[in-house]
Amino acid sequence: MIRDCEWFNSKIEGYFCETLNPEEHEAASDHLKSCLNCRTEVQGMRAIDPLMKQLLEFRMANSRAPVARGKVSWSRLTLAGATLSMAALLMIALLSHKTPAVEPTSSQTEASVQSPAVGEPPEEGKVAGSSEIIRTKPDGPSLNSTAKAPAAEIPILQNAPEFQVMDAAGYSTNLQDYRGRVLLIGIWSSDQPESAENLQQLYQTFGARSELRILGVSRRNQDRVAHTTFPSFFNNGSRLFEARDSEYVIVDKEGKVQLRGELTGDSKAIAAKIKAKLDQISAAR
Repeated sequence: MIRDCEWFNSKIEGYFCETLNPEEHEAASDHLKSCLNCRTEVQGMRAIDPLMKQLLEFRMANSRAPVARGKVSWSRLTLAGATLSMAALLMIALLSHKTPAVEPTSSQTEASVQSPAVGEPPEEGKVAGSSEIIRTKPDGPSLNSTAKAPAAEIPILQNAPEFQVMDAAGYSTNLQDYRGRVLLIGIWSSDQPESAENLQQLYQTFGARSELRILGVSRRNQDRVAHTTFPSFFNNGSRLFEARDSEYVIVDKEGKVQLRGELTGDSKAIAAKIKAKLDQISAAR
């Protein structure tokens, strides 16, 4: 079973109520470390929970206190309403992300005002409603068409650690964070989609193994390849066990590399080779 966002959403109630078994709770915690969206949702729900608890405590105290017949405590009703409204606003802000409306530019406004009536096209070189001749500007590069420069790789120093990566939220992770686990680390790049696609198949095939963690690492901060769900990181100045682009390494629980291989090529052959090594590591425990 894959521990992705869909799996975590199905377990989120048990995560908050602490009804998950130890293996599920550990898997949920590991998923939160690598998924910014789920971590933000959990933080928002934790912020709302104290407000709802305060409201329930107020209602319990109010039901126990003697109240004169026919009289209503408006201050208590106001406090309860304010608390409930605050909780509702926090929930709405968490669940709704609206894209701000784009204001029309001045050039668009002028174009709409100066557009000719239907059936009356303006003369060539003229704007409707104006006697001035508009001369066409020569074609040239647009200032807004400049491509976004890719993020630079963090240089690797001589005393760099073997493994130190960072997620999209800026949280750093090293080998000690995965002590007691077997790691399958794949080096992927957006300009080599085959390696990311094969790593995704490996994640779907072996991701349910409780002793294994599968990590996709790029050498610079870049957008993940479409339709991939494996935990994604970028290198933070480590040697990555000397792995090259489009390669994978399997690291045992002692931090030693047990297997290296290519992420490109026959995906079934890659999966069979990895399965044999993982079974060997499990049998040696």
